[in-house]
Amino acid sequence: MKFSLHYTLQSDGKWVDEYRGFLQESSLSEKLNFSAVYVGEHHFSPDGWSPAPFTALSAVAAVTSKIRLGTDIVVLPLHNPFEIAEQASTLDVISNGRMTLGVGLGYRKEEYEAFGKDIKIKAKLYEDNLKLVKQLLEGHQLQVNDYRLAIYPRPVQKPMPPLWIAAKSEEAVAKAAHRGDAWIMDPVTDIRVLERRLKTYRDELEKLGKIVKDFPLRREVFVSDNENELKRAADMMLESYRQDYYKWGHLQDKDGREIDPKDVDYSSIKDDVLERMIVCNPSCAIEKIDIYRKKLGVTELLAKMSFPGISHEMRVNSIKLIAKKVMPYLS
Repeated sequence: MKFSLHYTLQSDGKWVDEYRGFLQESSLSEKLNFSAVYVGEHHFSPDGWSPAPFTALSAVAAVTSKIRLGTDIVVLPLHNPFEIAEQASTLDVISNGRMTLGVGLGYRKEEYEAFGKDIKIKAKLYEDNLKLVKQLLEGHQLQVNDYRLAIYPRPVQKPMPPLWIAAKSEEAVAKAAHRGDAWIMDPVTDIRVLERRLKTYRDELEKLGKIVKDFPLRREVFVSDNENELKRAADMMLESYRQDYYKWGHLQDKDGREIDPKDVDYSSIKDDVLERMIVCNPSCAIEKIDIYRKKLGVTELLAKMSFPGISHEMRVNSIKLIAKKVMPYLS
């Protein structure tokens, strides 16, 4: 099993420090044999949730040499497919073939409106963009009015960088089997729901006669032997969830139904939210991660510990502890 770090680069306004810490942690994680660094995308969040994942990952490429670099995820319908294909290909070149392109549908109305996209047709925008991005990364020329256009530079990985698909609903998970090289299991869905979704995914793969090797799971993770640090990390993670995922209507109940913040008070679901996180000492973390590995066949854990209020020093200690006391038992 592989261990990776996931970042959204949120901060209470000290973004220079946040990005510097991100680069230092990325370099450290490579030295400690983590597999990859992933960066997500959202816009207009006051804590600065990373709006430019390709830029951030290009900086990581400059301070590392072997760790993989991935988007988790790019909100694909917001963008021009030529732009995304060029960004992904350029990052693959800069990193000498270390790029993984993770994409998703998105769900925030304000993002769609600001980018001039109609959220009512987001599914069609997603399908169209995904098809074009794949064609461009594979080297095809596309007809645009009077022009036949291809993207350059060409990616190092052939026929293209791995394409990972974010999906939550059963229908979307089934489609993920057709669309890409892996389905990214998200951090807000209960493990029992993920088990059902995984069966749908595997059944669809079997119908297609398709074999995939990657089963990535994203979870919020903080590992420490210090109870005060664990409490602070849990408090900061839960508060961050209240400020974004809860208010954005992105959380789910235990049965996989979307939680409407107008109908459900956050205090009533905090315990369920915390249960899906891995915030504990090394032996507890090993037990929790091993459950995901056994029940979901997880091959890579995308661990996010970058939240406002969790300092760079705390994250470094957690990264080192995972490498020393968790990874040897699960890798």
